[in-house]
Amino acid sequence: MTIRNCLLLGALLAFGDLTAPAQNNCGATPPTGTCPAPAPPAQTWCAGNNTNSTCPGGTSWVGFATSTPAPGSWVDQFEGLDASSILNAPGLPKPQPDPNGAVGPTDGNGTGQYLEFSANYIQAFDRATGNGILSAKPNGAVAPQLLTRLFGAGGKSYCANGSVDGIATYDRIDQVFVLANIFNPGGADSYHYCIGVSAPSGSVPANNLQGANGRSRWNVYAYDLRPAIPRNAAGRLYFPDYQRFGAWSDGFYVAWDLENQDQNFNIVGFEVCQFDKANIIAGLSSNPPVCYTYIPSYVPGPSGTGSSLIHTLLPADFEGANPIPADTAGEYFLAQVNPSDPGTNKQCSKMPCTSSQLAFWTWSGLTGGAGPAYISFLDKPFTPGCYNPQRPYNTTCVPEPYGGVIDSLGDRLNYRLAYRYLTSGTSGEYLAVAHTVQENATSRRTGIRYYLISAGNSPAVALLGDIQDATSHLFLSMPSVAMDKNGNLGITFTVTGNTSRGSAVSYDPSPFFLTVNRNGTLGKPVAILSNSGASGQDRTDNFWGEYVSVSSDPLDDLTFWAVNQYMNGDQVSNCTRKVGTGCTWATRIYTCQKGSGC
Repeated sequence: MTIRNCLLLGALLAFGDLTAPAQNNCGATPPTGTCPAPAPPAQTWCAGNNTNSTCPGGTSWVGFATSTPAPGSWVDQFEGLDASSILNAPGLPKPQPDPNGAVGPTDGNGTGQYLEFSANYIQAFDRATGNGILSAKPNGAVAPQLLTRLFGAGGKSYCANGSVDGIATYDRIDQVFVLANIFNPGGADSYHYCIGVSAPSGSVPANNLQGANGRSRWNVYAYDLRPAIPRNAAGRLYFPDYQRFGAWSDGFYVAWDLENQDQNFNIVGFEVCQFDKANIIAGLSSNPPVCYTYIPSYVPGPSGTGSSLIHTLLPADFEGANPIPADTAGEYFLAQVNPSDPGTNKQCSKMPCTSSQLAFWTWSGLTGGAGPAYISFLDKPFTPGCYNPQRPYNTTCVPEPYGGVIDSLGDRLNYRLAYRYLTSGTSGEYLAVAHTVQENATSRRTGIRYYLISAGNSPAVALLGDIQDATSHLFLSMPSVAMDKNGNLGITFTVTGNTSRGSAVSYDPSPFFLTVNRNGTLGKPVAILSNSGASGQDRTDNFWGEYVSVSSDPLDDLTFWAVNQYMNGDQVSNCTRKVGTGCTWATRIYTCQKGSGC
């Protein structure tokens, strides 16, 4: 596969000094503009593994059982969660995994883990052997565990029926692992946000999930989101969907889209909340989260557009050894601005449909009621991947060899928004992110657009490039980005053929990885599963999945750890019941350092 990169440097790009007028009408139904949430989410339950815990769940053990990992070794990659291991647990895998995760450090004995979420299941993989450690009972057989198991007896009434949009990550600032998801335990319009952070187990620190005596301890919290979610004009709660997560020094920041259930789940805007990180990590009853919503004034009403051009806001997620500087503008947020008809706020209805902006906020801007500031790159506009003027939110066109198509998620920036304070080269605060864009109007072939953004009060694009395959005409989609301590980017993405079975690599679709240095020079694209002798396709739906992730290694701050999806044979079942070989999705965890093969 030949990759072509298109590069523009910051000198050709501009920060559009165009802070949008807020046009806030926070007393309306729905509230429009940038508004405080109707009320804070209510903490309904928590349990802290802390003798001083003030949680109603007390201080009794809550967490996962663990076992000693089986002997083993690996080079560059190992198998992550997959449908087969979940079926054997026994469990019921979902049809799409949405894999994401992060790596923690090792202790003096070389013990450390990579934590992965896929399809509502969790596994922690030993860094040394690549084998799992979570089990149904202490020192029992290793098997994937449902995320709901984390919340124990007291939390299960709130943390049941989770979406597949869970998050597994590692907070580099406070050195804890984090698991979180939106749950719908009571049917229609019943929404809870449940979050857990790893806690010490005696002398074993929180960043070692092996724990002590076969138990990994966690602090866990459940919040009723209903008080915080605005209502549409008919009085019905908007549906909170597709959470995104960012760890910062003063809180955990969580965002979700707001969707109108009465209008085909159109995305009307977003909500973002700051959770009380300090008390959550301490295992104490938390202060109420602080939340704000953004629904543009042009969306609701009989003459409204019904959907927002700006949605799927990403909170900055800290990584690195350098602390956030004292003169920071605070937590940062970024979103894609989708194309509109000229001079209007209506979704673009006639091709060509392009945008040359990203929407930017700070937390202080949101709390002050500000609309977005716009970062513009007029010389390098993009068309969202698979954009359809008749159905702008139908971003499904990435072909599979059997004739079906999968979703590019071209209408949004992809999780995560990596933040790092760099002291080498041009020092400063930087954000890295990527999304799927159209590269060829005739074939609708897609590629990856990545950005390195200089953050602060006057953000600007420092680096921008497209990664595409103009030779073999393969489709690229579903990216995720991390940054190492030198400012190099590590990007994982999916490559899909459009002619015949196995046209991308032995697996089709197939996970890939490459690096980009701060000058925009690409490393070698690596087919993570090349020449493995098997192939598979998802024949059951149009969803390849909506999350993958990359993180940097806390040990050297140079090695990238990526998790991505593949099909280990044709998936011919929707995975809603035990079907043996019919449910075949799998994930692979891959590592590489810039200049060492990628």
